[in-house]
Amino acid sequence: MSIGLIILIVVVAIAILALVAVFMQKAKKRRELERMRLREQAGGHRREAETHASKAEEREEEAQQAELEAREAAERAERERKLAEHHGDKAENIERKL
Repeated sequence: MSIGLIILIVVVAIAILALVAVFMQKAKKRRELERMRLREQAGGHRREAETHASKAEEREEEAQQAELEAREAAERAERERKLAEHHGDKAENIERKL
């Protein structure tokens, strides 16, 4: 082999290695950018989940308050019904006496 051919082979090998290094560096940069994008996206999803959880807690508290108010209203209605029944009975007794 001549020295010129050996030099050519070495130069081509170095060029190929340089191209491989450049492509590997670009691939590494793309992976890092994708990792950052996914990290940001996950953070957004986390914040959205926290917002939904907070709203769910608020709705639960509202539901509990509404249930309490409904129970109290039912108890008031029952007391009023009994009172009305009592007054009705009293009115009937008075009417019978007349």
